[in-house]
Amino acid sequence: MKFLAILIAIFYYKNSVGENPLRKIFPFNGYQEWVSGHGLHPWFRYALCVVVPTLIVSLLIAQFQGLILGLVGLVISLCILAYIIEPHESEALFDEQIIWLRSVDESHSLADVVQEQEDFEVHHIYEMFQSVVPALFWFVLLGPGASLFYALTIWYLDVLESDEEEIDFLETLVYWMELPAALITGLIYCLVGNFGPGIDYWILSITDFKESTATRLLQMAGISIDTTDVEYSDDVVGFAKLSQARTAEISLLCERSLYGWLGVAAIATIVGL
Repeated sequence: MKFLAILIAIFYYKNSVGENPLRKIFPFNGYQEWVSGHGLHPWFRYALCVVVPTLIVSLLIAQFQGLILGLVGLVISLCILAYIIEPHESEALFDEQIIWLRSVDESHSLADVVQEQEDFEVHHIYEMFQSVVPALFWFVLLGPGASLFYALTIWYLDVLESDEEEIDFLETLVYWMELPAALITGLIYCLVGNFGPGIDYWILSITDFKESTATRLLQMAGISIDTTDVEYSDDVVGFAKLSQARTAEISLLCERSLYGWLGVAAIATIVGL
């Protein structure tokens, strides 16, 4: 059942564009904003916005056992995954970056182009990862309730003011919830990309808990693609041309990594998770 759910979820993710239609119908972030604006104790507020909905969903799913009821549970689980997953038009965004790189000429500053490319890579690799991968990981490991818990925590952070006292704890919680999914994604990068250098870095990074998830993914993606390193080019046009190849390779690597998660789901099914 989990493998089928992951297969359908990835198909849905790859073929979705624009905003998530289910969230338009049921905008749960509006409820979170409403609760956050009532001056409740921070942890009581978090319980209402994240913990209680997660428990309700987990208890509901637990009632559907057996073949027939299991199919009903599968449908509910798929609805939850579809609600959580954030459509990300990664292919179009990478294509737009390549088109922009083709327009770069000597009138552009090398430092500005390098910074733009670095910002693009770190932002979109992490954004694509966060939009779907942690939800898939926690779904495979603990079911839809765990996926929902992660997503609701992310959304709850978005509605908080920057000076709220629980932010540091919740950001740490999100980091640790993303870490295993990021490590598996890095391993998938190695398997579908440049394995030798990638696996060496991956082994060294396992015990590095200071590196952010975004930086970890960027480093793994950069090492796992088989293109010339563009960071040290002193020619803005040459840098842009090499960056076009790098961007295309990263786009392909990220797409392949989604199919790698199908393999993870299959292994989890075989071992009985």
